[in-house]
Amino acid sequence: MLCVQRPVLICFFLLFGINLFASAQDDLLSTAAMQKDFQFIREQLFNVHANPFSQLTRERYVAYLDSLETGLNQPLSIANFQRKARLALIPLGDEHAAISIRNANVQKKATSWADSVATNISYQRLGNIGYIFARSFATRGSKDLPVYERCIDSIFAVIRRDGVTRLAIDVSSNDGGASAVGNMIIKHIFQKPYRNYSMSWKRSEAYLAKLTSWGFRDETYQKAAPGEMLRFPSGKVVPDKVSSPFEGKVIVIIGPETFSSAIMFATLVQDNSMAKLVGESPVNGHPTHFGEMYSTALPNSQLELRFGVKEWVRPAGRGKENKLVPDIPCKLPINGDRMTIVKQLEW
Repeated sequence: MLCVQRPVLICFFLLFGINLFASAQDDLLSTAAMQKDFQFIREQLFNVHANPFSQLTRERYVAYLDSLETGLNQPLSIANFQRKARLALIPLGDEHAAISIRNANVQKKATSWADSVATNISYQRLGNIGYIFARSFATRGSKDLPVYERCIDSIFAVIRRDGVTRLAIDVSSNDGGASAVGNMIIKHIFQKPYRNYSMSWKRSEAYLAKLTSWGFRDETYQKAAPGEMLRFPSGKVVPDKVSSPFEGKVIVIIGPETFSSAIMFATLVQDNSMAKLVGESPVNGHPTHFGEMYSTALPNSQLELRFGVKEWVRPAGRGKENKLVPDIPCKLPINGDRMTIVKQLEW
């Protein structure tokens, strides 16, 4: 019996191995498919991105992309093509830009701060010091902004009741979200007019289609010619009046993980002398940066291409170093216990 079955098993494994090989071959992208996707990336970057030539001239960027495309001369898996395609984004200087594998199931299971909006901003009292932990400004859309507003208003009502004289606002692990949330905090700690970011916005048919699909309508953007750069200078922001703004001393804690709109919040605070920044500089983010995310799928690989369509320039302007540097540098505890610093600082 064993002599009869052994050849059958061998044939089965041989066939199974051939099927696995064929399946692996099916997963490979052809050179033609990759080059078409790469040309699509090039077209999107040059026509939709806010300022694709901030680091390289058009001629040098074209030459750089040409060299990358020449290297796509043999079939690759989607993951290997992704690694090569990501190189196309390096000269953008866009810290939000990415090319990622689209997987709805993974994304659905991933932890999202936007799913717990009410707990993203918390408060506790440490003697005569108030401590606000702003772990995220994430939202699931404009519908979450009123939730943040109520949460922040209630926190400052408790701060008034507690009678604290010093307040620490911790965005050291905040990876951003809606910049409007940071502005809600500002109006409670600073009631004078302050300088805002300036902004440039690239007009493109692709992003106009996105806006339309989301139900947004901006007549100025719609009437502009494709490729035109809409420029909005830095202006004065007059904060909404609150009944009892906090008038004590404020510090804002930043750290290596501070990113995106959390950096914008901290930059507004620093450039307008609202409070001192304490901690460590962010590793990946910068005060002047690209934002307002646009995303699209590459036609063959279905990888997701993501980048910014707006360029935000800090209130202090391009003349200031494009790095968020704390006014009071100090090493943050590895275990995340920022309250130790709050208690030890002489402020």
